[in-house]
Amino acid sequence: MRKKDPSTEQKIYEFICSNPGKSTYEISKHLKMTGGRVRHALNKLRNYGLIKFKFLRESYRVKKLSFPVECWKLLPKTLKKELLKLKL
Repeated sequence: MRKKDPSTEQKIYEFICSNPGKSTYEISKHLKMTGGRVRHALNKLRNYGLIKFKFLRESYRVKKLSFPVECWKLLPKTLKKELLKLKL
């Protein structure tokens, strides 16, 4: 049985984690994917809560930069409380 290739979202998420602050254009060129495919995957990742966008205006154009969400923010509240208790 052949191993399944990682999904588009997984490839893009791993790229963003390694290269935070890249625009959709930069991601699509580096991963050799279409801009629409990358935008769709980025919106899905944002809806999952795994990435966030920051908007940068250098001129009349606005760049949408992608950043991974900190792993601490992905944990459930109960687990965060338990971890804080262990620190003290």
